[in-house]
Amino acid sequence: MVIRVGILGSGFAARELHLPVLSMISDVEVASIFGIPYEDALFLARRFKIPKVTDDWRSVINDPNVDVILVATPTYTHRAMAEEAIKAGKDVMLEKPIALTVRDGEEIAKMHETSGVKLMVAHCLRFWPEYVRARELIMAGRIGEPRVIRAYRLSSHPGRWFRFQELSGGVAVDMSIHDLDYLRWTFGSVRRVYAIGGIYSSDSATSIDHFMATLEFDNGAIAYVEGSWAMPRNFPFTTYFEVSGTGGLMTVDNQSTATVEAYVDNSYYRYSPMVKNAYYLEWIAFLNWVSKGVKPPIEPSDAVEALRLALSINKSITEGRVVNPGEVR
Repeated sequence: MVIRVGILGSGFAARELHLPVLSMISDVEVASIFGIPYEDALFLARRFKIPKVTDDWRSVINDPNVDVILVATPTYTHRAMAEEAIKAGKDVMLEKPIALTVRDGEEIAKMHETSGVKLMVAHCLRFWPEYVRARELIMAGRIGEPRVIRAYRLSSHPGRWFRFQELSGGVAVDMSIHDLDYLRWTFGSVRRVYAIGGIYSSDSATSIDHFMATLEFDNGAIAYVEGSWAMPRNFPFTTYFEVSGTGGLMTVDNQSTATVEAYVDNSYYRYSPMVKNAYYLEWIAFLNWVSKGVKPPIEPSDAVEALRLALSINKSITEGRVVNPGEVR
């Protein structure tokens, strides 16, 4: 059975992350694409041989020849487009973050629960091979009880609508939400958040583009999380994850060829990169849910809770105090 996908969005996520992967998957056909400006969508249609191009996103959702909708548009459009697709009975792959506010995220999740359609939020670290392998080792107790965690995600500023806090949510909501979701998935609920940060890049207008946060988990572990859009323009996108436990230390980064390093049992282990990236693997997981009923390892409610943590960081920065994530509604 061929699954026909309609694309909403013609920016970086659609162009660089999703469309190259979809073109590699058998039994998938990209049937139509919406984008603004129209010329960007037209360029992608020609590049990926997409038969229909439009500047009307509702026409993609209401196309009877489309089975699945990818929402890869700016965050401030997510709720309207996701809800419209769900109402139309289409299964939805929704780029992270699920929405700009917890309330909007909860409304999307609630509509999904009562609709019967499938909705997956693309939190790719749950599929990135080295992060998956690291989590498997952590959950198997290879480093003992996790105690101290560090996660960095650093980049130059993406510009455009990301410059505005009211449109993007800032670096915590748009970029570091990857780490926040992964940490919550791996180490459990967070009881307290304290963060400092602000606007440090000349490319920002109102968006918080750098922060440093401390998270205290219910199990007693602590994490230091840093996110930045304030790096120089020629700075390479850099990620780093480290967890120290009672029995060892493990690190993951995107700058070395050995993507997972572990120091356990007085020994040193290196786990090499894997061929298939997270964007391919998340689509395979979603399509297996659509065609075979096999649920992926993420619920819309997980995406809401990751957003709650990101907004807790913003709240802590703006109010200058420790925040209980439960305060963020």
